[in-house]
Amino acid sequence: MCKKIVSAFTLGAFIIFNLSCYSTKKIDVGKFAGWEGKKVAILGVLKTSGEHIEFLKNQPGRISNGRIVGSIGTESISIPLSEVELVWARVISPGRTFLAVIGGAAVGSLGIMIIVLLTKESCPFIYSFDGESYIFDAEPYGGAICEGMERTEWCGLENLNHTQGQYKILVTNEVNETQYTDELKLLVVDHPQGVTVVPDISGRIHTLSQPVTALRAYDGNGRSLMSYVRENDWIFWQTRMEVKNPESEKDLRDELYFEFPKPEGAREAKLLFNGCNTLWGSQVLKRYLDLYGKDVHSWYEEVKNHGPAYFKMLNMHVREELYSLQIRVETEKGWQSKGLVIGGGPFVSENKVCLLDIRDVPGDTLRVKLTPPSTFWMINHMAVDYSVDVPVHVREISPVQAVDHNGKDIREMLAKNDNDYFVMPDIGDRAELFFDAPPLREGLARSIILKASGYYEIHLQAQGDPQVELLERIHTEPGFAVKQALKEYLDWGEEMTQLMRKNDAFRMNEKKK
Repeated sequence: MCKKIVSAFTLGAFIIFNLSCYSTKKIDVGKFAGWEGKKVAILGVLKTSGEHIEFLKNQPGRISNGRIVGSIGTESISIPLSEVELVWARVISPGRTFLAVIGGAAVGSLGIMIIVLLTKESCPFIYSFDGESYIFDAEPYGGAICEGMERTEWCGLENLNHTQGQYKILVTNEVNETQYTDELKLLVVDHPQGVTVVPDISGRIHTLSQPVTALRAYDGNGRSLMSYVRENDWIFWQTRMEVKNPESEKDLRDELYFEFPKPEGAREAKLLFNGCNTLWGSQVLKRYLDLYGKDVHSWYEEVKNHGPAYFKMLNMHVREELYSLQIRVETEKGWQSKGLVIGGGPFVSENKVCLLDIRDVPGDTLRVKLTPPSTFWMINHMAVDYSVDVPVHVREISPVQAVDHNGKDIREMLAKNDNDYFVMPDIGDRAELFFDAPPLREGLARSIILKASGYYEIHLQAQGDPQVELLERIHTEPGFAVKQALKEYLDWGEEMTQLMRKNDAFRMNEKKK
């Protein structure tokens, strides 16, 4: 599987669930004790001990009385939620399916919240029709929070199958924001069997014929990362919060090292990266906008016109690596930045390729270093491929039919990147798109990649005076943005812990009645 659809929440994140890509709304958890309308199947569990338990598809696990219960063959098991590190679950709503990975601290002591976590949120959501139902498959241009930050993103659609000669996708707005889609097309890529195709940051298609996983992967304290990054699976590396102190400069970042075998004479490597930003990382952007208060719309205009506000924010993001990670390679002259990957998410983890010039890398080992800021990233898989890109046949196709929820034809709006936007201002807005599937070339395999351009605007209250001094420190003081975010994260986690305890007490009292 090339991509994972994830909702990897850390401490307390399960309470804050009805959010846009970067907005937050608290919901009373008590009213979900009898939540209906969602079917949830637990596919697997990673225990705090490191044990991985996978349920049969036709015998999924479930939550009951603060435990995950289920069967593995003829054996019945019951796992206290306090012993759960990660949960993999699938929720099915009418006609659509959403797969999520949930942090165990998020599951905490409130099992029913697993259902709430799986409500569909973020911006916008792309569902692929697999022949039977629509599967959540992509989440383009996350982080493009105003017109001045509009961007194009290429996302693999692994679940898209043609039906009666057509591909069908849904584009939906399921959160409290206005979404602007400028261009939306499909890249139909026919390629040799046994080859994986992955886009880079500019949309160029690369082939992976012989990907090689790391010989070693470890953090700055020598702890192995191999159980997280060896496979493209459901297990993600994230910051270990129990060892982080926002007052300690060394705790503001993680250092991750990866060692790959390097063939003699290799001059170029294709780094395969599968990862995305965390839910908390996305919420930080909303908090950043809130600092502008009533002046946020003036900030939008200044960013749109590429004024000082645009460059201040851009420089801060690049310096702190909040939403793009530098790929550093050990060379003859020390560690050198060789490229970057964009995060996105937090609900979809896409395969990304970064082309690395390694002519100045000595020896038979390629060493790569990542320095993600604490709490902002989760990483699923890393590999390199030294093979030369093989020829592929790429066709860019436009929808033959595209209608919004009111039945309006929106094909012209999506035809090209020209600032003629398909706008979804409200929760529930959606569009259905149909594409004619070109004939598959004989002897080849096919992959489909979404090409989408756009941005979104969070529905903010925009009140109060801007916090000028705090913004200035965020923009100019190295590490301050991460330090501030880490402090707020810990405060937020404590608030959520107290809320969990109150809810647990409420549930115990209800049981006694």
